[in-house]
Amino acid sequence: MAVNINADTTTGLELTSDTSGNINIQNNGTTKVAVTAPGVAVTGALSATGDITTPGVTIGAANISTPGGTVTASSFSGDGSSLTGIAGGFSNLQAFTSPGTWTNPGNITKVKVTITGGGGGGGSSNSPGTSHGGGAGGTAIEVIPFPSATNVAVTVGTGGARGNSVGAAGSTGGTSSFGAYCSATGGVGGQANLNAGGAGGSGSGGDINVTGGIGLSGTNPGPISTAGHGGASYWGGGGSGRMATSPNTPSTTTTGLAYGSGGGGGFFPISPDYQAGPGAPGVVIVEY
Repeated sequence: MAVNINADTTTGLELTSDTSGNINIQNNGTTKVAVTAPGVAVTGALSATGDITTPGVTIGAANISTPGGTVTASSFSGDGSSLTGIAGGFSNLQAFTSPGTWTNPGNITKVKVTITGGGGGGGSSNSPGTSHGGGAGGTAIEVIPFPSATNVAVTVGTGGARGNSVGAAGSTGGTSSFGAYCSATGGVGGQANLNAGGAGGSGSGGDINVTGGIGLSGTNPGPISTAGHGGASYWGGGGSGRMATSPNTPSTTTTGLAYGSGGGGGFFPISPDYQAGPGAPGVVIVEY
């Protein structure tokens, strides 16, 4: 049974049903019906083939179904504990450990990037010199909104080379970047025969910019000389400073341990030298 109800613009329209059924506002098959009201209170099911526009809609124990449609609201009240099928936050992560391009799947409008530069290599020395750890790469963290279908070039800084001869300083780590949005420089290489560990790199352009840890200085008080540890990055500690038990014997413990951490210094008490540890490469992590 179809019911047609008309009302003028003065008195408005009131529809009332008993508890046994629903109110269905339908069109005639050719024209959509729009319902506009300052407030709609529904305790049953609300079904409309057109639009419902209202500053406030109150739904009792009923459901709102929009097959193929969209519900748009400027605010939401409640804890959302019963909501299902709602996508929130970032749900994907891509880590770059070498240069490349981040490709937007086509529907992403915001990303969070965490960028760390390469760690500096450790310095190498023998008695009576000292050797020091390399500094860690800096880190930049940024949430970036940009249009969909955007591809961004990614650069990942390499770890600095270790000092591999007597008195050789480590090399500085490379810079990492996410397009022109933000970047992070590498840590400075550890020195040899100088009282200085490598300085940490720095982040720039991020919402948060972190300076990498400084490489530790070695000591040389005679027969108990030590080598300095590498600086810690945002991701963790650097390589251990190590005194060699035999010449020219690299150790995996002196290599930077985490993304962008500094290499440990190397020390051999007699001759000819001890090879220090290289810095760890940086990383670019994209969450979307």
